[in-house]
Amino acid sequence: MRFLKVLSTIVLFAFCLMADAAHPVLNKPTLKVLDIGNSYTNDATDLLPLIMEASGSDVSNICLYKAIRSSASFKSWYDVYCDEDTAYTYRIEKVLGGLSANVSTGTGEKGNGSLFRKLLTDEQWDIIIIQPDYGLLYGTDRGYLNKLLSVINEHQLNVVIGFYIIHSLWDHHARNKECSSFERWKLICSSVKELQEDYGIDFIIPYGTAIENLRSSSLNNEYDLTRDGTHLAYGLGRYAAACCYYESLIAPRRGISVLGNAARYDASQAPSSQYPSISVTDENALVAQKAAVLATEHIYECINPDSISSVDSLKESEFGISPNIYNLLGQKQYKDERNLRGVHIKNGRKELYGKTSIK
Repeated sequence: MRFLKVLSTIVLFAFCLMADAAHPVLNKPTLKVLDIGNSYTNDATDLLPLIMEASGSDVSNICLYKAIRSSASFKSWYDVYCDEDTAYTYRIEKVLGGLSANVSTGTGEKGNGSLFRKLLTDEQWDIIIIQPDYGLLYGTDRGYLNKLLSVINEHQLNVVIGFYIIHSLWDHHARNKECSSFERWKLICSSVKELQEDYGIDFIIPYGTAIENLRSSSLNNEYDLTRDGTHLAYGLGRYAAACCYYESLIAPRRGISVLGNAARYDASQAPSSQYPSISVTDENALVAQKAAVLATEHIYECINPDSISSVDSLKESEFGISPNIYNLLGQKQYKDERNLRGVHIKNGRKELYGKTSIK
């Protein structure tokens, strides 16, 4: 009973935040969203329909489509548009929603970008979300972001541009130059902040922050909640990412937070993977949901969801939320963040002893 009382209080508090933060773009009679990305986009959206169904949200007047290309970068999508990408095929799929967009789903062949071009020319989107890859960390792909945005803006009038904070690699992955998922996440955040300022990105889906929050909790495992060192673990990893996606985009529109969502996932349903899949259960679901909500409220901070036991821990005075300033999609902006602490390693595990801000 005590758990249910605390949970209901948190849900009520979250609902009040969303009601205050609603932005007109999310209150349009219909909403059409296009997600342009790579396999990480699959990680972030795979369990979204499950969460949507459990939320009871009406999806009859929205739709979400995604364009997926393996290892896609800003450059590769621009090359697809120009019929110059011959490395991979790409796919266009509908994720959810009762609306249908004027697009063709299916597979686009190598060197033929017509299916992708039609996404941008034959339908007017309200929101287009762009999924970066790790080229953004070291500047190897940034020059093509402007080209991709120019192509989008050429065909899409008044579109809202979204962006991801992607999750970082496992500490011990060969491509993790920092040898730390946390340090790599900080680099990702710094890069996204720069791109947001330089290119006028309208809003952020910080699912990578949600994952780093979860990694700072007792639910982290030796593989940093990945299934192969780079992609998120089937089950809990993907669940937390989808919770953040929902909380960023759907919850403000519907007024229904992901906190308390009843969606669960049996890992025995998952495909085989290099590292273990993790079932979403009554015991761990709320922690993942809190990690997601904290990420949407504190995009560039890592906060241990285990430390949030009640609504009192979410008071504005503690986390420095500025209640009257919002970005384009209603996400709160923040006061100057000082005297924040970080993550240390104890017995080989990351433990949070405060919160960490990316400045």
